Amino acid sequence: MNNLQLHEQYLKVLASKKRLHILLYLRRNKLATVNELADAIDLKKQATSKHLRILRLAKIVKPNKKGLFVKYRLALPQEKMVRQVLSVIQ
Repeated sequence: MNNLQLHEQYLKVLASKKRLHILLYLRRNKLATVNELADAIDLKKQATSKHLRILRLAKIVKPNKKGLFVKYRLALPQEKMVRQVLSVIQ
């Protein structure tokens, strides 16, 4: 995948308002379960899981399994484009 295609993929992933809300929540709170995120962004658990899967496949978030629960966090290091988007959204 060339650089332009990579940027296109990140832009597609980041083009969702709900995914941006998830990223903002994780930036502020560091770790969160699907339920915590769903409550925070007012979305059903199933839809939140779908958005997290898209972010995980893009390597923007990373799951941390602890016992029965999976907590998500921002993946580090992040691509420059992802860092730039996160720096301007509030």
